[in-house]
Amino acid sequence: MLLPLISEAADMHAYGWADAAAQSAWPGAWAVIVALAMAAAYIAAARAFGRNDERPHAGWFFAGIAVWVFTLSGPLERLALNHLYSAYILQQVLLVMAVCPLLLMGLEGWMLRPLVSKPVIREAFPFITRPGIAFFIFMSVFTVIHVPVICNQLCHVRPFYHTVRISLFLAGLLLWWPVLAPAGPGGASRRLSQPVQGLYLLALMLGMSAVAAPITFAETVLYHFYMAEPHPLGLSALTDQVIGGLLMWVVQGIVLMAAASVIFVRWLSSPQRHEHAI
Repeated sequence: MLLPLISEAADMHAYGWADAAAQSAWPGAWAVIVALAMAAAYIAAARAFGRNDERPHAGWFFAGIAVWVFTLSGPLERLALNHLYSAYILQQVLLVMAVCPLLLMGLEGWMLRPLVSKPVIREAFPFITRPGIAFFIFMSVFTVIHVPVICNQLCHVRPFYHTVRISLFLAGLLLWWPVLAPAGPGGASRRLSQPVQGLYLLALMLGMSAVAAPITFAETVLYHFYMAEPHPLGLSALTDQVIGGLLMWVVQGIVLMAAASVIFVRWLSSPQRHEHAI
């Protein structure tokens, strides 16, 4: 009963900035600037540290940048700022399930070597990219930003709005690192074996479901920001919340299940596995 009572005591004036931002010519212009900076850094690293026989998988990286721009700026950002919870959750789904893996798939170890060679990063990086630590960091961030009493104070308040998203993005990169880490970035980390990768993703699916299910089945609107009326697309706030919970629960579950299935199939059909079996 506590969370609904907290939600009913919402002060919508705290979120007035979002209405003004939603009416801007291109909401989320900052994301476009960050995308250009990431693209410039990628090209600079490829030219500075690459050789003729070392071509990065640039298509994946720039696909990730394109999804980043679509996710955090323009029409989808406008809907999220206009109090559409399902749009906000869709942004999270795209950020974690598309942007992060695509960016990692486009990176090469030699591009990161100068970065991970720095003493502080060299000491910390192998620790935070351990599967258990990376999983714990991501699930902690993911859980905290969906606790109503915390989200109502931070997630949609202007000084913290983008900080929450960047935190989820960075946690998402850590989450996918044990599965998609580029080969040999200074020897800092290694990928999990294929069967363990599949189990890792299935464990993630269960953890995210545990966060999403209570939101989906809640009988009241849990988050202050989304209690404003009217909602875009003519949805009620509660219906919008249910759709957002289903996106978080079902869609992300399908993505993770599909990814784990592909990994298990590749492992089962691997020639090396059959050689070891013989």
